[in-house]
Amino acid sequence: QCIEIGQFLYQNRSDVTYLPAPRIIFGLLYTCIITCGVAGNIFVVAAVLSNKSLQSVRNLFIVSLSASDIIVCIVSGTITPITAFSKIWQFGPTLCHFLPLIQVQGTSLCFSTFTLMAIAIDRFVLIIFPTRRPIQQIHALPMILFNIIVAMLISLPMFVRYRLEDLTKYGNFCGQICNEIWDDQGDFSVFDDRKAYGTLVSVVQFGIPLVVIGFCYSMISLKIGRGVLLRSTNEAPLITEQRRNALKRRVRTNRMLIAMVAVFICCWMPNQIFNFLRDYNSLPAFIESQDYLWGIITHCISIMSTVWNPVLYALLNEQFRVAFKSLLNTLRGRPNQAKNAKKSRLLHTSSWRTMENTEIDTLKDYSSH
Repeated sequence: QCIEIGQFLYQNRSDVTYLPAPRIIFGLLYTCIITCGVAGNIFVVAAVLSNKSLQSVRNLFIVSLSASDIIVCIVSGTITPITAFSKIWQFGPTLCHFLPLIQVQGTSLCFSTFTLMAIAIDRFVLIIFPTRRPIQQIHALPMILFNIIVAMLISLPMFVRYRLEDLTKYGNFCGQICNEIWDDQGDFSVFDDRKAYGTLVSVVQFGIPLVVIGFCYSMISLKIGRGVLLRSTNEAPLITEQRRNALKRRVRTNRMLIAMVAVFICCWMPNQIFNFLRDYNSLPAFIESQDYLWGIITHCISIMSTVWNPVLYALLNEQFRVAFKSLLNTLRGRPNQAKNAKKSRLLHTSSWRTMENTEIDTLKDYSSH
């Protein structure tokens, strides 16, 4: 009779993920994350699609990010914890190939970082080079498609290398596992194929985008900072109320986008560090002794980013906040005329891409003094 692998790991390695308490706690956590993440991101998509004035290039990128987050919640938020706690693969050979390709360590993470980078570049061009033609909506969809294709190509080795293995290969154990198998699997050299690929992916999907994002928002902050400083000079009376409001809007938008990046880094960095150290067999002893537990902890933290983004939009962007309230009132069947008036005023204050270009250009004249 075969042995249950989870029971074996608990008896021989004291793996606490076999106990009921961690399973219940993480089950509740994942349920909350999936529910809030899916609902919040559906609200983001619905808000943008139902309000033409919210359909800026930046918000189209945000919609694509929300769509990716919905997939992560539904797919990775369910299959990953089930597999981590059961220690066996229950979803067949097809998903064994495709899931690593699309889940958090594959296409979705690459796509998210590339999208955040695209948003940063869009803002950079818009604010630092106001006389140049900004990225247009017609270009946004090809850019999103390009991000998806590149992210999938980078993650393609995951599709090739993951395959089903019988646990009988490792002992008298029940079931199968979906395992990552490389040709030099037995080679413990400093830089084998798996380590080379893992390092390359970390640099391309995390390192380079964050450097570009950091540069863009640093330059944007400096530019906006000069505009804020200008308000305290003797020339301040020359700046109209419209320009002051434009500057305030840019400051708020910049804060929201920087907060998005900060939350993304805080959520994903633990998982990135864990996987990088595991690739190099360098996990600290106290983590390696409970690697299943720490793996599920870092994964849980990483997909929390899917919940935080809609919260940030609601807290830091008044147009999104009003659009969310409008959707909630529609769902409740209680349209609010006063709120609708405010929505109309806020959501149609701008065809904001055109208006912001003009406002940045006028502020440029002052900032050059």
